[in-house]
Amino acid sequence: MTVDEDLKQRAAQIKDLLLSSRLKEALERIQMQMAGVSDWSVTSRYEDIDRSYHYMLQYFGQGSPDEHRTELYRQLVRRALLLNDDVLQARLQPQSMLLYYQHLRSRLSRTENIEGLRMILESFVDTNDTAAHERALGLLFDLIWTNGQWSSSDSAALLELIDSPLVMEDDSALVISAVTLSLMERFDPLKCLFLCQAAENLSAAVSVRALTGLAVTSGGFSDVLPYFPEVNSRITLLCDAPGIKERMLKVQMALLLCRETKEIDRRMREEFIPTMLRNPKLGDLMREELERDDVSPDWNEWIEKPEIKDKLMQMTELQMEGADVYMSTFSNLKNYPFFREIQNWFRVFSMDQPDVRNAFGSEGVASAIGKSMLASSVFCNSDKYSFALTFSQIPREQREMLSGQLTDEALDAMDEAKSHPSPTAVQESNLARQYAHDLYRFFNLFSRRHEFRNPFDSNLNLLIDSPLSPLLQSDDSEQAIASWLLGKNYYDEAAQAYRLMERSAHPYSTDYRFYQQMGYALQRTQRYEDALEAYRRADILQPDNGWTLRHTAQCYRLTGNPEAALELLLQAEKRSADNLSLQIQIGDCLVDLKRYDDALTRFFKVDYLKPDYPKAWRAIAWCAFLAGRPDRAREYYDKLLDTKPTGNDCLNAGHAYFVEGDIQRAVSLYRQSRKSLGAEQFEKEFQKDEPLLVERGISESDFPLLLDLI
Repeated sequence: MTVDEDLKQRAAQIKDLLLSSRLKEALERIQMQMAGVSDWSVTSRYEDIDRSYHYMLQYFGQGSPDEHRTELYRQLVRRALLLNDDVLQARLQPQSMLLYYQHLRSRLSRTENIEGLRMILESFVDTNDTAAHERALGLLFDLIWTNGQWSSSDSAALLELIDSPLVMEDDSALVISAVTLSLMERFDPLKCLFLCQAAENLSAAVSVRALTGLAVTSGGFSDVLPYFPEVNSRITLLCDAPGIKERMLKVQMALLLCRETKEIDRRMREEFIPTMLRNPKLGDLMREELERDDVSPDWNEWIEKPEIKDKLMQMTELQMEGADVYMSTFSNLKNYPFFREIQNWFRVFSMDQPDVRNAFGSEGVASAIGKSMLASSVFCNSDKYSFALTFSQIPREQREMLSGQLTDEALDAMDEAKSHPSPTAVQESNLARQYAHDLYRFFNLFSRRHEFRNPFDSNLNLLIDSPLSPLLQSDDSEQAIASWLLGKNYYDEAAQAYRLMERSAHPYSTDYRFYQQMGYALQRTQRYEDALEAYRRADILQPDNGWTLRHTAQCYRLTGNPEAALELLLQAEKRSADNLSLQIQIGDCLVDLKRYDDALTRFFKVDYLKPDYPKAWRAIAWCAFLAGRPDRAREYYDKLLDTKPTGNDCLNAGHAYFVEGDIQRAVSLYRQSRKSLGAEQFEKEFQKDEPLLVERGISESDFPLLLDLI
C-alpha cells in the first residue's frame, strides 16, 4: 500500500468513527493523522474541537443539565468531518504525485484570484484576446478544482461570475464542471449550496450542468448530510423553483441511459462493426460512394441483408432512445495533447477554440464542417473535439473531397435548422445527454482516470434513497423512471419505484396496469408472494384479464401450488383457446400434477397448430420421458438436436438415451451439455435429475461411473 493510499484509508476509518458517534476515538486518530502537519489553522481547529468535547464530557460527568447537548455534539462531529478532510489534504499536499495535488501545488505558487480571472473573461468580448482568455479559463478551472474548503466569499465570487452577463455561457458551464470535480474530491457544503443556486440559473446549459453535478456527487456525501441540514433544506427549496423537477428528470434519464453504455460499447465492437465489415465488397463500395452521388444497387442489396438491416435498425433505435452509441467510435480519439488538459474534457464545443481553429485552418470546408458540428445534437462536446482534431490529420485532397460532399443544399438545411431552434424540452434533453456523455468519457477514458472516483460505477438512480429524491418526486418523473427500469430489466429497482408510487398514492396506482407492472417486477426478483398480492390488486381493478391470470398462475406454480395455477389457466383458456403459450403453460401444470397423458394432449395440440415449434417439441419430449415413454422422448429430442439445442436439451436427451441403455449416445450428449452449461452447472443439473433416473431403473452406483466417463 502506498503512502497516499494509507493516508486515505486512515481518513476513511476516521470518518466511519465519526458517523458511528465515536467522537473521542476519532479525535485521537485525527491527532495521529496530523503528525507532520505545519498548517496552524488545522492544528488550532483540532485543539478547539478537542477542548470543546473535553468540556462537554466534564459537564456530562458532573450531571449538569444541558438542553443543547445533542446539537452541540452534532456540531462537533460536523466540524470534525470537515477537519478530517483538511488534515488528509495537508498530509498529501507536499509530496503526493496524484494529479489533484500536482495541480494544487502549482496553483498555490501563483497569485490569481476569482475576481481577477472574472475580469479577464468579461473583457474577452471587447478585446478578443484568445490567448488571455484560454489562459484565464485554465487557471480558473484549477483554482476552483483544487480549492479545498470554500469560504463564503469564494462562493459569492463564483456566483457573481456565472451570473455576469459579460461572461460567456460556455465559460460559466465550465465553472460548474470544475465545482463538480472539486466536490468529488472532498465534501464541501458551500459547493453543494453553490450548485443548488446555479441550478436556478437562467441559462439552461448552466442549470443542467449544476443538476448533473449534484447527481454525480450526491452518492459520495449522502452519509454526512444529516450533519449539514442546510444542504437538504436547499434541495427541498429547489423543488419549488419553476421547471427544475422537469429538468432534473431529463438529467436522471440521461444518467440512467449511461448504464447501457458499456454493453452497447461491447456490442458495437463484437457485433455491429464486425457485421458491417464481414461483407467483402464493403471497402470497394465505400470508395465507390465517395466517387459518385448515385446510390449503388450493390450497396442497397448489402443493406437489405437481414443481419445488416437488423443491426442498423438496432443502432437507430438505440440512438433515438438517447443511448451512447459512439463511445467505441471515439474512444481511440482521446490521445491528442488537447485531452491532456483536464478542463478540456468538460468544455462546450466551439469553433473559436484555438486547437479547433488550427485543425480546420482557413479552408472553406471549415465553415461547413463547423456549422455541421455545432448544429449536431448527436455527438457530445468531447466527441466533437475529437472529430475536429482528427480532421487536421486528413490529407488536403481528402479534405477538399469532403468539402464537395457538403453541398449547398446541405448547408442551407443546417442554416434552416439553426433558424428554428429545438423546443426547450428537446434542447434541455440534448444538453443533459451530451453532458452525461462528456462525463462518461472523462471518467472512463482520461489517461489518469484511476485517480478519480467514477460515479458511473455507482447506482445513479436518484429516485430511491438519494438526497436528490425530492427533485424527482413528481407524477411524471416517478412513472418515467419506473417504466424505464422495468423496460431495461432492472427489476429490483423497478419494484422499489412502484412501491414508492404506491405509498405516495400516485394517480397511475389506480390503473390495473400499474399492479401488473409491479407484480411482474416482483415476480422477476423471485418475490412471488408479493407478486401475487400485486396481481390480485390488478385483478380487482380489471377482473379476468388474460395476462394477469397467466402471470398469477406462474407465481402459484413457482410457489408449489400447481392446482391453483391450473384453475386460473383454465379460466384464461375460455377467453383465449388458441393461445399456444397458454396451452404449454396448462401442460406444464399438468406435468407438475403428474397428469402426463393430459399434458401430452395439450402439447400435441400445440405441435399440430404450429409445426416446427421447438418449444412444443421440448415440452413433448420431457413429458414423454416423465411418462415412461423414452422412445417418444428420443424422437422429439432428436428433432430438437437438429436445431440449436440448449445445454439442458442435450442433458435431457442424454437422460432419454441413458434410460434406453444407449450409453455411448448418452455420454456424447452429456458431454455436449457439459460444454454448454459448464462443468459446475452441468453437475448441479444432473444431480437434481438423479431421482428421476433412479425411478426409471438407473442404478445409483452407475452415476459415479457415468460422470467419470463424461
